[in-house]
This record gives sequence, C-alpha cells and structure tokens, in this order.
Amino acid sequence: MKGLEMAENLRVSVRRQIDRLRKDLAAATARVAALREEIERHELVYEMLDGRKTGEHTQRSRSTGGALKRGPRGAMIDWKAVFATLPDQFTLDTMSADKTAGEKPRTYLRQVIARWSKEGRIRRAGRGIYLKT
Repeated sequence: MKGLEMAENLRVSVRRQIDRLRKDLAAATARVAALREEIERHELVYEMLDGRKTGEHTQRSRSTGGALKRGPRGAMIDWKAVFATLPDQFTLDTMSADKTAGEKPRTYLRQVIARWSKEGRIRRAGRGIYLKT
C-alpha cells in the first residue's frame, strides 16, 4: 500500500512540475516577444537618426505572418507579392527564378513553402510540385 501511495505522490509532483514549467515557458515567450518589439522600435529610431528612409518593414503586421522579411542585404522581401507572381503550379526552381525570392537560399525557400502549406495557401501535388489553393 505504501508503494502505491508513493507512486501517486510522485505522479502529482511530476504533474505540478510540468505545469510550473509550462507557465514559466509562457512567461519567457511573452518576454521574448516584448524584447523583439523593443528592438524593432530602437532600430526604427536608429534609422531615423542615421538619416535613412524608414520603409514598410516597420509597419509589418502579425496577421500576415510577417509577410515582409529582411533579405541578405537588409532589403525587405514581400512574400505576398512573390506568391502572387507564381503560377498556379510551381516548383522550388520556379520560385528561386523570381528576382526577389532568388536572393534567398533554397533552404529558406523550403521554409517559406512549408509555411504557406501550413497556412493552407498551397498544397503538394507531387514530389517538388506545389499547387496554389
């Protein structure tokens, strides 16, 4: 009987620890998001002080999934525009032939395709072939 009671106490203890860790993770995630926003604000101020023209990237909305991303030289890539220029059926090669998307490495383009697939914007038609939905 004592062994059964100890096992139950251990289960309760482990469950409490899991709950505490999840709570800590949520707090840390919120803190990271706040720090990212603070960095963006400071970058905007820095650009203003440096005399550079501030672009659309400062008005990036979370609802678009961060559609604008920095390119290799700091330029912004509008992934919505890239998506609009793609044909209804495309491959990774078709995507990399795009002037702006071609600046990114193929591994990054695969990540973009995975994100579009998760968002339901495309579906896989075969190996390396994707269809717009």
